[in-house]
Amino acid sequence: MRRVVGFVSKRLTQAREARGLTKTALSSMLEISYNAVLALEAGESLPRQETFDAIAEKTAFPKQFFLRPVPPPMSGPIFWRRQASEPLRSQSKTAQRIEWAAEAFDVLSEFVDFPRLELPRMEGWPENWAAVSNEQIEDLADYCRNIWGIGSYPIPDMCLALENIGIPVLTFEIENEKQSGYSRWADNIERPIVGANTMESSKVRMRFNLAHELYHVLAHFGSVSEKEVRHAQTYQAIEKQAHRFAAALLFPRDAFLKNVQYPSLEEFASHKQEWGISILAQIKRAQDLGVCDREWARALNIRASKKGYRGKRGEPFDKDMPVEKPRMLRRAVEAIEDGSELLLEQVRQRLSLTRALEMEIFGRPLTASGANVIQLNLRKKD
Repeated sequence: MRRVVGFVSKRLTQAREARGLTKTALSSMLEISYNAVLALEAGESLPRQETFDAIAEKTAFPKQFFLRPVPPPMSGPIFWRRQASEPLRSQSKTAQRIEWAAEAFDVLSEFVDFPRLELPRMEGWPENWAAVSNEQIEDLADYCRNIWGIGSYPIPDMCLALENIGIPVLTFEIENEKQSGYSRWADNIERPIVGANTMESSKVRMRFNLAHELYHVLAHFGSVSEKEVRHAQTYQAIEKQAHRFAAALLFPRDAFLKNVQYPSLEEFASHKQEWGISILAQIKRAQDLGVCDREWARALNIRASKKGYRGKRGEPFDKDMPVEKPRMLRRAVEAIEDGSELLLEQVRQRLSLTRALEMEIFGRPLTASGANVIQLNLRKKD
């Protein structure tokens, strides 16, 4: 039986991890030995045609996917929300999607012009992330708002705010609901990719997650090492900074002190819809800004927990506030389709992703919607 020349071993690893499969599970599905899987993923052997057919069938990836070259590996760590709660299997599945989103961006950029990457940079910002003070974090949040022309008003759409400065945003369901968000620098497209989990999520939670990840992009990319990311206590400090920035970006200090008359659940609920920030985040914000002390904040958190704000029931207005959705990659696909459905098909074949992955990355499949089809009527015979 002949071997499949051109088979890319890394693509098999990607497909396996994207499906959440172990090497043992894959070997069982393909009816080959564990060592055979190891050899295939290590690039030490090429699959026979029958094994190649089984790989495509069992992983549900097009055959062309396994023949595509792989871009150079990304450098730098992935920043995960609640890293300790994120299983490696779930991390691997999400990491693959980040890589595929970067590949998709690279292909789409051949056909459309994306917004330039314009990350706000403050002069005199400390090179050492640990040297950044809370005051500087507050100033950075204000600086971003001023650069974006928002001032002290609510940010209408956090997804759009990131995409407008050239950051692709991903939103799809991750099986572990504790994994709220993630961000990584994509070397091949020379820009970051930021994402949020949509499982059991709400508008305010997603907005906070995206603002949180933005701080990683602005202050931690290139400054924090992989070793520091993996160190539990150090990572807590890193996350604490990002939390502070997210709250400051969504509800700036001057506006918070002006609007919050009395720190209570009812007071915070009255500002939730306007500012797009949760009641629980406002409790922490009030404590950080000295509006209430630690004991007061603790009492409010206890009351919020008794009301079910931390559980599946959620906070007031969660169900009334539609979740924000990214537009950048979807609109790029729509622009290509408007230009030529043949070009869209070319993009689909080059990426060779599953339909489910297309939906996760682009918010739509890479097949023609039919909007450009010319409708013809049957000619009536005389």
